[in-house]
Amino acid sequence: MKLDNIKQLTLVTALLFLPSLTTSAENALSVDDIMVKADHATRKAFSTQLSTTRITTCKYRMVDGKVKCSEQPRVVLTENVKKVDIIDGLYNARLLSIVREPSSDKGSSLLVYEYGEKGRENDNWVYLPALAKVNRVIANEDEGGSVFGSEFSVETTENPDSRKVYEYTYKLLQETTYQNRPVWVVEITPKPERARKTRYQKVVAWIDKQSFLTLKEDMYRNGKIYKQRIQSGLKKIDGVYVVTKVVMNNLGTSRISQMDKTAMRHNVQVDPEFLSQRALTDFAFRERNLEKFRADIQH
Repeated sequence: MKLDNIKQLTLVTALLFLPSLTTSAENALSVDDIMVKADHATRKAFSTQLSTTRITTCKYRMVDGKVKCSEQPRVVLTENVKKVDIIDGLYNARLLSIVREPSSDKGSSLLVYEYGEKGRENDNWVYLPALAKVNRVIANEDEGGSVFGSEFSVETTENPDSRKVYEYTYKLLQETTYQNRPVWVVEITPKPERARKTRYQKVVAWIDKQSFLTLKEDMYRNGKIYKQRIQSGLKKIDGVYVVTKVVMNNLGTSRISQMDKTAMRHNVQVDPEFLSQRALTDFAFRERNLEKFRADIQH
């Protein structure tokens, strides 16, 4: 084959591959695109969610490289009802969590209102039957924001379920695999207004490329990982990707909490009036609604 023919063949081959290369480049997601899709998968993929959870918490020590409870674990069973509303294009949600066990804490409840509008903080209320009183929870206080004494918190920066995508900046660190799944590793940094309300300087998140759900997060304080969140048991329920196991490890206090989502349903009818402070204190009203949800979640 003559040299000119070889050159022509090389040029034709390059032109044949050029459209596919261009298409691949065009289809590549920016880090902001990734986080918008992750926000949708985490917070907007359903209109309502019913769930039951088991939260196990204990102080721990490391034995042969494994986490071992150094005390009797505290186990809390909860029933949870969440309703999502998109108002003027912005995410708003109401979440009610009610303790079923242990009997000593039965009826303890957490009510969260999340607002999409900029500059408006979420509202959080907790009800403790022993005090027969509803108290507001300050989301940026670690102890005050604890969910039923666990390492889970309503603090926005450490909770992907309530993190507002526009309050952070993002940097793609790498693409790799985690839990045998392709992931993006993204650095999440609070913008100045959010930084004034959180103790976390940044979060590094491993985001699943298929579901866009977070599988791991390292949360940094003072340049060190303070808490680590691991999410696993990825599956589809009612057509919605969810994780069914969440572990929150507080490296600063050597306390760990594991949340097992034992049952879940999506997109069933929820009366918005139920997700109110009345459900915290009116036992009969709460039980009437919960009986319906218990029947729904069994189907």
